[in-house]
Amino acid sequence: MKRDQKGNSGKVGRHTRIFHYMADTIAWKSLSAGARATYLMLGKRYAGPGSNNGAIPLSIREVSDELRVGKSTAAEYLRELQEKGFAVVTVRGAFSHKNKRATEWRLTEYPSDTDGELPTKEFTKWRPESNFTVRPEVPQVPVAGPYGTCGRTVIAQNARNGT
Repeated sequence: MKRDQKGNSGKVGRHTRIFHYMADTIAWKSLSAGARATYLMLGKRYAGPGSNNGAIPLSIREVSDELRVGKSTAAEYLRELQEKGFAVVTVRGAFSHKNKRATEWRLTEYPSDTDGELPTKEFTKWRPESNFTVRPEVPQVPVAGPYGTCGRTVIAQNARNGT
């Protein structure tokens, strides 16, 4: 194996990276820590371009065991990744006596290796739903009186002044 002057082989070990453009999206910033950890689990199972994106196996049970959370919490993490556009289910898993198969996923950041679909990067389009509206006629900050915002402040000032 060839090595450079420092003794490095030049090969980079397998890794999962989060690009800045993705980390800067509203969707990524809104993910829970558990959903981010689950995304890293999916990324670790992705074997690179031309390999298995669209057929990445990961079950709720595996997420639950790895992150040491309950199955309902693990399911919530996976649902969060789907809702915010980071992952898409390609094959729904099942657990029965005849069929023990984990759900298969596609990371939207990369092209699909199963059907040739280009990266959809749906997370870049995600926006939070907001039912909260602010009425413009309602002041947002209390109006301060001459000595403060509290009536007791005025009484204390008057007592000090002897009025």
